[in-house]
Amino acid sequence: MIPCPRCRTGLDDAAKFCGACGHRLDGRPTAAATNQQPTVAGKGRPPGGIDPLAQTMMSSGPSGFAPAQPQPHPPAPAAHRPMPQAPSPPMMGIGNVAPAGPRMSPDQQTFVPPKPAAAPVPGAEVDPLVGSVLNGRYRIDGKLGEGGFGAVYKGVQLNMNREIALKVLHPDLKSDANVVARFMREAQASCGLRDAHTITTFDFDKTPDGTLYIAMELLKGHSIHAATRSGPLEWQRVVRILEQMCSSLGEAHGQGIVHRDIKPENIYLEQRGADTDFVKVLDFGIAKIMKGDSSTGGNAQLTAMGQTLGTLEYMSPEQLMGKPLDGRSDIYAMGVLGHEMLTGQLPFPHARAPGLLITAQLRETPPPPSQVRPQAGIPPAVDALIKKMLGKQKEERHLDVHALRAECQAIVNTGGASQPVQAQADPGLAAGPISPAEQTIPANRGGHVPAPMAPRAPGPASAPATAATAAAGASNRNLYLIIAAVIVIGAVIGAIFAFK
Repeated sequence: MIPCPRCRTGLDDAAKFCGACGHRLDGRPTAAATNQQPTVAGKGRPPGGIDPLAQTMMSSGPSGFAPAQPQPHPPAPAAHRPMPQAPSPPMMGIGNVAPAGPRMSPDQQTFVPPKPAAAPVPGAEVDPLVGSVLNGRYRIDGKLGEGGFGAVYKGVQLNMNREIALKVLHPDLKSDANVVARFMREAQASCGLRDAHTITTFDFDKTPDGTLYIAMELLKGHSIHAATRSGPLEWQRVVRILEQMCSSLGEAHGQGIVHRDIKPENIYLEQRGADTDFVKVLDFGIAKIMKGDSSTGGNAQLTAMGQTLGTLEYMSPEQLMGKPLDGRSDIYAMGVLGHEMLTGQLPFPHARAPGLLITAQLRETPPPPSQVRPQAGIPPAVDALIKKMLGKQKEERHLDVHALRAECQAIVNTGGASQPVQAQADPGLAAGPISPAEQTIPANRGGHVPAPMAPRAPGPASAPATAATAAAGASNRNLYLIIAAVIVIGAVIGAIFAFK
């Protein structure tokens, strides 16, 4: 055994290189020796540990060369033992040698210049609102989602230490008067709603720089859109969800507010105790406030623009045609949603293009849910419920969401064996035409059919129904006349060609 002349590490007699410092033992200086730093007195090795170039050579020596391992005598410090075989680090130029100083760990023995601060990833902007405090009251902790008009953030109401959701209008839209009016309309609509199944709104304000925001309760659950990803829902569950939605919309309609954007993403399901489907209705952003909403003045453009706003797949026929709306437009959207929850598909899945979808919404009748999913055991009462909600004319649907809720409750209470509930019309409202199914007089428990009641004198509410019936008859007569005219013209043309 011989010692290394430079670092005094014990080596085999046949060794040609020192395994600790890389010194060539035939007397010719290596590149490591050429760039070697001054040795420390009494140590025989460069300050700061192994020479970086020697370390490079040990890990990537000549092909077929295995560096000699140091022998137990004299013992070498752990920091100077050969590194495991690994890909070679980049060679360093002169002047990049490791500076003197505290000893580095083995994985730090190749000097790497300090990394500059990480540059932002292209296309990924840092949201300036995250971490800020709005008006000294609401701290923004992170973004939950973003839409065309604003973003929703998770935050904390500082004075109450309460988690909240903050809906913030996009800064570049705060100069758009119509968008600002819509945002304020949502705040106005939602702040006055207190039903347990409507998302609670705490505050509405703007920052000194004009940023508008709405502070709402933070929901912890999932949307119907997420709930139906794994497949359709049981009919009992669907009916209970529709019933709770009626509670929320009943209060809104009572205040003259039509939601106009009922869809799976705007209906949330939370867990409250044992109830895993506690419904919350969200996003009154395009709600139509009928009370005081005139067609003239400052609201004219907003009203006209908002008349046909919504999500196409869930819009009622009258909403598609830009006609005046009431709560029965929301009932139609609930019917589309109910059909989708029951079957896993929209009522008109074949209509994918907007034009085809509009035509289907206006003219086609969807198949009953039980026909789409015969294995689901959907009772006829649920089929009848969805069919009535999807009536093309609003007079064919339930009178209001209170009548719809009563029918949902009856279906749940009877296990789907109930008959449609006949709601009594409000004396001040037109009941609309009565379908033949509604004119059937049910038998009592003994099987006796009661005698027909004497006809009542027509009241104020009968006039609109009579007018609607007369209009329907006139429309049918016009259709027959057109068909007859086409037949006559065809016969005349055929006779002319026959004589020729």
